[in-house]
Amino acid sequence: MIGCIVFSGTTEGRTLSDALSAHKIKHIVCVAGTYGEEMMTEDPCREVHVGRMDADAMKEFFIKCCAGKDTLIIDATHPYAAEVTANIKTACCESGLKYVRVIRSGDESIADGYPKYATAADCAKALNKTDSNILLTTGSKELGVYCENVSKEVLARTYVRVLPSIESLELCEKAGIEKTHIIAMHGPFSKDMNAALIRQYSIKHLVTKESGVSGGFEEKILAAREEGITAHIIERPSVEEGISVDAALSMMLTGTDPVMNLTIAGLGMGSEGGLTLDARMAIKDSDVVFGAERLIEGINKKKYPLYLAKDIIPVLESEKPLRPVILYSGDVSFYSGTKKMIAALREWREDINIRVLPGISSVSYISSKLGVSYDDAILFSLHGHDSNEDLAKLTDLIKYNSKVFTLLSGGKDIPKIAEAMISSGISGCITAGNNLSYDDESVIAMTPEEALSYDRTGVTTAFIYNSAPERKPLINVVKDSDMIRGDIPMTKECIRHESMIRLGLCEGDVMYDIGGGTGSVSIEAASLSRNLKVYSFERKPEAINLIKENIAKAGLYNIEVIEGDAPDTFEGLPAPDRVFIGGSDGKLSQIIKTLSERKKGIRYVINAVSLETFEEVKRLMKEYDATEDDIVQISVTGVRKAGGHHLMNAQNPVWIFSFTI
Repeated sequence: MIGCIVFSGTTEGRTLSDALSAHKIKHIVCVAGTYGEEMMTEDPCREVHVGRMDADAMKEFFIKCCAGKDTLIIDATHPYAAEVTANIKTACCESGLKYVRVIRSGDESIADGYPKYATAADCAKALNKTDSNILLTTGSKELGVYCENVSKEVLARTYVRVLPSIESLELCEKAGIEKTHIIAMHGPFSKDMNAALIRQYSIKHLVTKESGVSGGFEEKILAAREEGITAHIIERPSVEEGISVDAALSMMLTGTDPVMNLTIAGLGMGSEGGLTLDARMAIKDSDVVFGAERLIEGINKKKYPLYLAKDIIPVLESEKPLRPVILYSGDVSFYSGTKKMIAALREWREDINIRVLPGISSVSYISSKLGVSYDDAILFSLHGHDSNEDLAKLTDLIKYNSKVFTLLSGGKDIPKIAEAMISSGISGCITAGNNLSYDDESVIAMTPEEALSYDRTGVTTAFIYNSAPERKPLINVVKDSDMIRGDIPMTKECIRHESMIRLGLCEGDVMYDIGGGTGSVSIEAASLSRNLKVYSFERKPEAINLIKENIAKAGLYNIEVIEGDAPDTFEGLPAPDRVFIGGSDGKLSQIIKTLSERKKGIRYVINAVSLETFEEVKRLMKEYDATEDDIVQISVTGVRKAGGHHLMNAQNPVWIFSFTI
């Protein structure tokens, strides 16, 4: 029983057949004429069938070949042979055989600007309005249609390039083509060969089909552009879906559907000029393209304006493309959705092959425009992350660094940055790059005061230069005088600093401040790093308002105030890494119990001023078998001035417990 029948007639069909033979896979190749047979070298694994068949004849042929349910029928016929493809599909469907379409890759957008026609007849009629010589490269099968629709004068200046077969030459003679106007040659034809023929025969109009890579379409168009002539293009009947030669061979070798080879590519800023050659080729060879609407607007492929995994994966599941491409703006490794996309794709299918292609980031582009290096610059993104907390992070970076590049959510972010700089006393220059690489690109340098009125819309990137950056303190100290006090009790400065040391906070930690009071501990912790997330728990309304005032004054939006009684308010929040307890309202045991059930390895620091709290903390440390424990009592005595004298001003001693559970 034969395992594969290939309907050929294209380079793809011959290539696939040769590959099957190389792997010792016995198969039948069906070709329409003797020329197709001549192109097949003799091989013990290959049987060649010559002759055209309709659907009924194909069904009989399948029976004669003993084609069974496991036999794969591969359609590698010409993309314009729509009738043949329809017959193969019908015969396969009625015979219960698996049909696979092999298509040729190609990017027809290379011919943008040239006239296109729905049919060969439409093209021929349009040529009646031209003068000068015509080169027809659509093959001998279209000659009849061409001759029926052009005048004798046009036919007299037409040169035809056909295959060097008896059938082709007979069709040329029947159509009335002069022998001196017949170019009988076998391809492939390079751009230079096409250009040479154009010059030799003084061609001004070249007629071609959208025949893809293996059909030499690109080489024809490039030659036409180089020689300054017009290419007339007969469009494909429809956009086909299918697989590559390699994928078809994989199906024969493994007996399974081919693996999906997905490419995630950076499109640069968005204009065609910023597209890398690798990304261009990936799009050219793709069978479907995904991306934001502005990114895929000019792509002449099957495409979807989708860029989130939750939207793309259902399409991949239903359509099963083999060479999908997902496009992101800029560089896929620079503040891109690529990381989340790869994780989602891997979770969906482990066998998927993912290739990532970088793009030109707007940061590298604008730095080149300005002649500024960015090897000593800070990179940041406000794109999609433009909360008060994010803006505060950016303001800190500008304050302590001379160069900051930032991606924005749009031009509306420029006045926000300017206002933050002015409020923080930062002078400098803001350069806004808007719609970079497009025709309406603008790059404008402004003072913060001038930037307040910036009103351009579109994709925006900013370079902020601070000529006099401050030196960042190694130990960030919040003084008692920095706090708005009111009548709310506050953990004093020395106790607060010592508690911070014992908490051992790390970048990215989540911290709970239970019994927030004035918010002094939360402020002290949050000021150490914008990458800390601090939750300040407080039940008293007057204290809650005070904490919010201090947050606004300090500009520390990585603090979130949680109103209500702990531990009832823990639900729905991320488990903490560090916990400071300055006041528990008698619920210390419940707090520790609740937190220990949620997570192990939490570092606690508890301040105690009463003997009762002292005893309770000691009991809890023993009950939970605390590790890395330490207890210290601190007595702080300040000095206050009274007239001409300085008097000692002692504060209550405070026990500081630190331990891990």
